[in-house]
Amino acid sequence: MQGATQGVIGPENYVEYGPLIAGGLLRVRLELCVVESFFNEAVLPFVRQNGLSWVLPLHETVETFVAGSIFALATTFILVGSTKIVTVLVTYSDLLIGAPCRLFGGFFFDRAQDKPVILDLGAGFFKTRVFGPPVPPSEEKLWRKGIELDKPSVWEVDWDNVSPSKYPIIFTSGSVKAVGESSKFVRKVTEAVDLFVGRYLVLIASGYLGVKFLHFKIFPDFPF
Repeated sequence: MQGATQGVIGPENYVEYGPLIAGGLLRVRLELCVVESFFNEAVLPFVRQNGLSWVLPLHETVETFVAGSIFALATTFILVGSTKIVTVLVTYSDLLIGAPCRLFGGFFFDRAQDKPVILDLGAGFFKTRVFGPPVPPSEEKLWRKGIELDKPSVWEVDWDNVSPSKYPIIFTSGSVKAVGESSKFVRKVTEAVDLFVGRYLVLIASGYLGVKFLHFKIFPDFPF
């Protein structure tokens, strides 16, 4: 990571802003190491040794209550902070690599098939088609909502109408576009995980702790 940063900004700038860059990179690396260390050195060995009977046992003991509570609290604290950094890294990777691949790969992929250039700007009521064939008035309301009737797949190729001389362009640009779309998919999955952790994991962990406490103090032998 340090070598990549030095190659991007240059040795002179790296020396001048070295402490700031080193501090930022160290912070990112520590967050990622915390997650790896927590699961590889704490969670997995404990599960291998004791199984998962402590999660929601039929008879709650002090050991199972403490193990479940510490696991819920530690997981929440670690994941809430770490998923943010992972999301930032994935988002910047998609911005620097995925977006250009989708833009250029999709452009040449469509041009090789003689598809029209389509550029839409805005969203909702303010959505406007800058380039491309006009939207039929009967479909305009659905189009502003992001719904297009009879829209072909972005990967569909009409091989009968494509010249064999353009096959290499289609394969090459399609591969580049696939890299960009894969990056976009990874970014969306990471954002979904980050949203779940930040919004719902705390609630789930709090509810789990409440259930464990009630089971331990009030209904230790429930249901038997």
